[in-house]
Amino acid sequence: MLDVSAMISTGDLVIDHRNKRVKVHVYDPEAITDLHGKMIECAQQSEATKLIVYAKRKDVPAWLSLGYRQEGVIDGFFQGENAYMLASFLTEERATSMHHLAEEEILQLSLSKRPETKTLPVGYSLREATEEDAEELASLYKTVFATYPTPMDDPEYVRKTMRESTYYIVAEHDGRIACAASAEVTERFGSAELTDCATHPDHAGKGLLQPIFTALEEKMNGQGIYYLYTLTRAQSAGMNITAAKHGYAYRGRLINNCTIFSGYEDMNIWVKSLRPTLE
Repeated sequence: MLDVSAMISTGDLVIDHRNKRVKVHVYDPEAITDLHGKMIECAQQSEATKLIVYAKRKDVPAWLSLGYRQEGVIDGFFQGENAYMLASFLTEERATSMHHLAEEEILQLSLSKRPETKTLPVGYSLREATEEDAEELASLYKTVFATYPTPMDDPEYVRKTMRESTYYIVAEHDGRIACAASAEVTERFGSAELTDCATHPDHAGKGLLQPIFTALEEKMNGQGIYYLYTLTRAQSAGMNITAAKHGYAYRGRLINNCTIFSGYEDMNIWVKSLRPTLE
């Protein structure tokens, strides 16, 4: 069943129980200190150990003075204006990356790759997913991920995301979903996250995600969503190489950002703008 208590929104303050974090996307720049206090209070009540702020550039010094640190930037996140990803950690354990050296090696390998266009292999086809695909999609995510930041193994949750401006593209083989990814649109910000990337183990290494990314980008461009980003597991060579080869630019790393695959993991930020940003 859908865990409706996993994420609770109080205005623009989001308490994410599943990932033990408190997030803020929109705030009053004149009340940053008071908001920080509220975030600490919510974190203590919910046992969260990471505070996250999507800050405007002019407000970064105020947040830094409160002990936040900048982890990266999402270009164009706010209708073409950059979001500066700031974090405050409430425990030393949450603040410490456990796989820094390996993640740096993967990053450097990814950055060495040149952008390229990948076509769909023979025998595969692309299409948009519908609510009728929810069960098969949920099964795919359950197969690929032992744990995930959101309950993607629940068909009802998948349907809910589809009704809330998340668009899925799937690659099929012999009538079965072999690979999937989505574009999660935040309409009020005019940006989208390319996410929920999963390839069935039987179809790994086929290069299916790049054609899916191309289809999602075309979908977003047609809807007037020009600022895209994706958060990749810093320990996943395949996903980071895919982002780099598809023309995404590396913009930072979010430490112990969410529970995915093996537990809390670092996530790399990759961005792609289909129009110039305002900064």
